[in-house]
Amino acid sequence: MAKTQAQRKKEYQARMAKNNKGNQSYSSKDQQKSTEPVSVPYNFVSLPKQVIPAEFFTLDSSKDNKELYKQHILTNGKNSGYIDIDILTQTPLFIGGNVVTKNGEEYQEFFGGNDNPIIPGSSIKSMIKQILKIVTASGFKAYDSKSGVGDFEDYRLFYREVGSAITDYQSKMIESCRVNGKWTSKTKAKAGFIMKTVDHKFYVVNADFEPLKYEKYPHLKHKNGNASIDWEDSYVDIHTGAMANKNSFVRIFKPRDFANSRILISEEVINNYNFDSNRNTINLLEIDNDKVDKNGKSGKSGSVAKGYTGCLDITYVVPCFYKIENGKVQHFGHGRFYRIPYDKSIGNHLSTALKQQKDVVDLTESILGRSRDWAGRVSFSEAHLCNEPKWCECGKPHPLMGPKPTSFQFYLNQNSKTDKCKNWNNDDATIRGYKLYWHQPTKKANSWKNISVKEGDKLSKYIQPIDSGMTFQSRIYFDNLSDIELGALLLTLNLDRLELDTVADEKKNISYKLGKGKSIGLGSIKLNSSLHILDRDKRYNTLFDNNAWQLGEIDISKDIFIDAFLKYRNNILGENQSSSDTMLSELLTMMDWNLANGQKPIEKWSEAVSMMSVDNDEHERFKKRVKLGTPSEFIKAWSKK
Repeated sequence: MAKTQAQRKKEYQARMAKNNKGNQSYSSKDQQKSTEPVSVPYNFVSLPKQVIPAEFFTLDSSKDNKELYKQHILTNGKNSGYIDIDILTQTPLFIGGNVVTKNGEEYQEFFGGNDNPIIPGSSIKSMIKQILKIVTASGFKAYDSKSGVGDFEDYRLFYREVGSAITDYQSKMIESCRVNGKWTSKTKAKAGFIMKTVDHKFYVVNADFEPLKYEKYPHLKHKNGNASIDWEDSYVDIHTGAMANKNSFVRIFKPRDFANSRILISEEVINNYNFDSNRNTINLLEIDNDKVDKNGKSGKSGSVAKGYTGCLDITYVVPCFYKIENGKVQHFGHGRFYRIPYDKSIGNHLSTALKQQKDVVDLTESILGRSRDWAGRVSFSEAHLCNEPKWCECGKPHPLMGPKPTSFQFYLNQNSKTDKCKNWNNDDATIRGYKLYWHQPTKKANSWKNISVKEGDKLSKYIQPIDSGMTFQSRIYFDNLSDIELGALLLTLNLDRLELDTVADEKKNISYKLGKGKSIGLGSIKLNSSLHILDRDKRYNTLFDNNAWQLGEIDISKDIFIDAFLKYRNNILGENQSSSDTMLSELLTMMDWNLANGQKPIEKWSEAVSMMSVDNDEHERFKKRVKLGTPSEFIKAWSKK
């Protein structure tokens, strides 16, 4: 009996799914099995289930938060003074300063220069703020472009590669069709031209296209495997590179009219495209005048764009493929089978509890400021060296590993009882938390220079870190803090005072991380602090004491304030205290210097905290989507090796 067209189509789709089954690396059980733990220089501290509110905040208050804040300061803001801190470098430290060119090579100086190395107050504040947010179980909020404040950029990530989610990709971008009696695949995307107007808006106009074989155009065979955009008067040839092409390229024909039938591309879609840091092909929106119209790799800009489109309001034009749904552009890219973003943004993966508490004013905002409402009551002075600087040799560092949240097996909470990984499209997937870097063995940290770097390599700059064993001094000023707020700040600087039932009996040796190069071992520091409370009445009523200026300082223990904060914390959290204690336990574990450099360090810790490579990993842990466990699970796995 002859098969119907529908049956043949179904069989073709089944074959395609079978062929691509091995590519479903995030869901294939065969791909997940591995006895080797991942090796990465970072891990995560969990996010709170309950946000601890500022003392003055209440959801049912009819008063404005600013009014409540002012009243809080008048009533409870009794403590003013400063905290002196000593910063001891345990591994080389580098704070980026000016970039200069010498003999054709770029050198980034230490901040302040070699004659006066400085740690800026902003760097100290950033370090302390992250720890303070964890200690106080503060909110985790999306970045606000108006205020410049936030914990994460809320945008849609792109699939790391098509093969990592082939089933999702097929359903969104590929359809089956019959050509010359055979079933084949074609893109669901349309061809067109993206245009930028004088008012900085982006539009797309539709265009016809035709796939062509290189074998019929022998003079273009050298283009096979090399991504480019080649302009002609009436068409543009699109070459997509080795991964995307199948011995073919695409010809997009110039539309007759660029003025009408424009479809607006939303700012969100443009931002999503620009945030895609892992794109390894042409950036369609690279509108730098020094880069366009060279080597056929970009669009046309300025007067050339106006001439090509015949529209005076156009400042830039580039061919593309795009997907449209319900009259709106969803995404776009270079070539028919371009990378696409996930349906859900990073913010969609906050826990329900944190989403419900997004309007809570937390202790971090109360202490350090809420930009649109009030300034902070704490300021951080720059830190200066106490002795003559001791410098490391100048050199180019190993590649610094930036955040790669597309690795969802690391950045999303995963179920350890199943091989299947949740990705950024799963409704029940939640963000891991605050990203911190492990301390590394001093021998490894001191080997920060990339000795295999090739002469003339322009991808990295020369740096010269401050060596270990150096001490910087800084001062943190505070004004009108309550006992609870000051206690939270002091606990952040003195985490050794923290005692938790969930923490192992062995005392942690707490060290912090500061500056650049954390992933390669730089920036491990020890903090020592001393509290100075000022009694204004005493200071100004008695100007001189024993022929000296009266400082008006009060001798008082840090523990009084730390205990006040912990009592407030425990009363607020109630039954949620255990989950908050787990957060703090993870924090102390991440900051434990002894894991790398104690009397009994983990034997293979140097390997554990090295960033495994996609290209040089005999265990194929990236390919198999091996999950990253919690800090304690990570330590347990590597302690067994």
